Amino acid sequence: MPRQQRLGMPHSRRLTPCDRVRRERMPRTLTSPPELISVTAPCGDSHGGSPHPPRGIAADSRASCASGAAATESRRARFNGSDVVSAYGPTVASFLKHLRTVSGLTLVSRLAGLARDAVLAHVLGAAGFMDCYSMAFRMPNLLRQLLGEGALTAAFIPVFTDYLEKGGPKAANRFMSLVIVALVASLAALTLTVDGALLVLRYLTEAGTKWHLIFGLAAVLFPFGIMVCLVALLQAALNCREHFAMPALAPVVLNLCIIAGAAMAGWRLASDPFLEVYFIAGAILVAGVIEIVIQVPAMRRAGLLFHAAWDLHDAGLRRVVALMAPVVVAVGVVQINVFTDSLIANLLSPNVLVAGGAPQVFQVGPWQVPYPMKIGAASVLYYGPLIYQFPLGVFGIALATVVFPVLSRYAVRKDLPGMARTASHALRLAIFIGVPAGVGIILVCGPLVRLVFDHGRFHEAPDAVARTAWVASLFSLGIWSYSINHILNRTFYAMQEVATPRRVAVAAAGLNLACNLVLVWPMAEGGLALATVISALFQTVVLAWLLNRRCARPAPGPHFGLEWRSIAASALRTLAASAAMGLATWAAVGWLAPMLPIAGRSLYSAQLFGGVAVGAAVFVLAARLLRMTELRDLVGRAADIGS
Repeated sequence: MPRQQRLGMPHSRRLTPCDRVRRERMPRTLTSPPELISVTAPCGDSHGGSPHPPRGIAADSRASCASGAAATESRRARFNGSDVVSAYGPTVASFLKHLRTVSGLTLVSRLAGLARDAVLAHVLGAAGFMDCYSMAFRMPNLLRQLLGEGALTAAFIPVFTDYLEKGGPKAANRFMSLVIVALVASLAALTLTVDGALLVLRYLTEAGTKWHLIFGLAAVLFPFGIMVCLVALLQAALNCREHFAMPALAPVVLNLCIIAGAAMAGWRLASDPFLEVYFIAGAILVAGVIEIVIQVPAMRRAGLLFHAAWDLHDAGLRRVVALMAPVVVAVGVVQINVFTDSLIANLLSPNVLVAGGAPQVFQVGPWQVPYPMKIGAASVLYYGPLIYQFPLGVFGIALATVVFPVLSRYAVRKDLPGMARTASHALRLAIFIGVPAGVGIILVCGPLVRLVFDHGRFHEAPDAVARTAWVASLFSLGIWSYSINHILNRTFYAMQEVATPRRVAVAAAGLNLACNLVLVWPMAEGGLALATVISALFQTVVLAWLLNRRCARPAPGPHFGLEWRSIAASALRTLAASAAMGLATWAAVGWLAPMLPIAGRSLYSAQLFGGVAVGAAVFVLAARLLRMTELRDLVGRAADIGS
């Protein structure tokens, strides 16, 4: 093999003396991003010992010796600065490119989800039947969030990446097949057990009550957990092969099926609300089957082939199972908190389906205690989070999704400084989007709720708009924290270190429960929302501190742990830009729009879209004036810069 090829350089270029000097001086351990190492280090050290070095910035060496050395020093110097894309090379540029792809497709999914919930609000309203639907649907959804998009994928991606890096596609496909078979078999057994228990509980409750309907709907919907967890596993495998489009489109199918089912139910079954809600549940099961089917062509194109296999003693499978158990608690703390909120909302509100004549107290021993919440509390806690989950899903979770494989590759190569730089970059992006998103939602929440939800049966509840906007505003205070927690958790999981986030999650869940029980009495459902924010902030602070210690070098250096200076500087600039945005949005929503000669939905539309447009324009202008590189990372040609 020619010497130039072994160095990862073009055949047409002769090796210069400067190249040899830089090669000899480069350390043999991987302490810089793989793409920079590929210029100067031996190919075996550049990417974890693989015989084929990745394409990096070797072409820069075509310059003269002096200019080449200066360029190398410049790239190293930029590691401590904010020019992240240029310094990190194509790995980070690649995840930014995929971030825009996933975020764009997730935006389509979230818009479909908003349309879905607008239809549900029209058909089911914000009272007893919607309380039952939201609680029943959270059961399989919790399974999806804990396993499908939580513990299973967090444990599967690092191990699957290891198989791809070291064993090749054949070994990776066998491992994937083993996990699929084990997942479906175990979830089928769980579903039979849970459905049996739910049917028994339904039999024991009084017909016509809220809990009677909840248990019946949950028994119908729980099999959806098998389908959605399988889809999440297939999506994780596709993401590891850098296929993001089809996985991001899968939720659109679910939303469209629910829209079709709810519209059909409202059209043909409006006289029987019980049949309406069961018909919608059936549409969700159909959506689960379709979600699985549409992943198959993408898997074939990615070279992911399934062959039924069963081996419970397989080392990779046992490794995934060992990693999953503690991750269930750690990665699902937010979802567990949301499920607990819904459970408390149903337990501490009247057990009826309609508001008329509902009891206002419940019995605790010899005492009668007033309910802290009214009928519709669970509905409000369903509609409210949908608003803050819009930017969280479009950006926060999308960012964590695309950066996870990058972090896993750094972990496989034992490059903790590279992992810390990538995580720091992702944290800055999460703050850059999360803070202004939270401020903006608080300011436009009222007209948004009126425009999207306030029609049909939702309009029949006179205080539904105010309650939903109040809950959504409180949840929105923590958007940046929720996004950061996804990134921090995945950074630990990339290192296959699950004990630390598990312990933090247990403490955060305990704090959330305590705050729930205290704040629900003075603040009703708003107290449940605020408790979730408090627990998320606690988790952010503790996880960031622990990750910084984990990624730090034994001796001080320019990359000692997370890049706190750049994160703090970015956060301060983001706060300044968000303050300017908030003032402009407040003026547009509360002052300019009401001056227009319009009313009703026209006014709400002007407040919403005008406020969003003015706020976005002011924030982008402020970010440009403050020279925030995060703006360029998100909307610029980062992929071209790094390629």
